[in-house]
Amino acid sequence: MDQAKRERLESKGWKIGTVADFLELTPEETILVEIKLAAKT
Repeated sequence: MDQAKRERLESKGWKIGTVADFLELTPEETILVEIKLAAKT
């Protein structure tokens, strides 16, 4: 996402973050999800 778009969204109240932030995952849970995804490919 380019900086201008990010700033427009944030100025309108949107929060920009990662999936881990959204799901409130711990670092360990994030690693587990990444391992499971890698195993499926």
